[in-house]
Amino acid sequence: MTDKFDLLILAELQQDARLPTPELAHRVGLSAPSCYRRVRALRESGLIEREVALVAPSTMGWPITMLVLVTLERDHGRIVDEMIASLQREPEVMDLWYVTGEQDFVLQVAARDMQSYEQFTRRVLHARDQVRSFKTLVVMGQHKRCGALLPG
Repeated sequence: MTDKFDLLILAELQQDARLPTPELAHRVGLSAPSCYRRVRALRESGLIEREVALVAPSTMGWPITMLVLVTLERDHGRIVDEMIASLQREPEVMDLWYVTGEQDFVLQVAARDMQSYEQFTRRVLHARDQVRSFKTLVVMGQHKRCGALLPG
């Protein structure tokens, strides 16, 4: 069960996961040892899944981002599982969601250029019989990234 201090710790770490424990403790009003124990417990409980560095794809040569809405021929458990496993292996797929509604998946895809995206669609989407259709939305600008779940 989380309390007010756990929520404050989570809010701070979602903004900067590299905060030294003494600084984090000061910000949330705890002693450093108490804060350390709480962070460890949050990790062990799974509330903190992982701590990662967010890299801007454009700085790595992937300047184009697309959201791809994928519809399968049939929404069957085995087909869905195979599709998830397959898409997880594709380096261009940054995020993958299995969703309700008209589409079955939403992908966030990074591309070096439109030609590389076309190659991706041919290799990954057109080549699979279970894909009925897909729609591509080209991201013109990103105004919020990895929004934190703040206490509320």
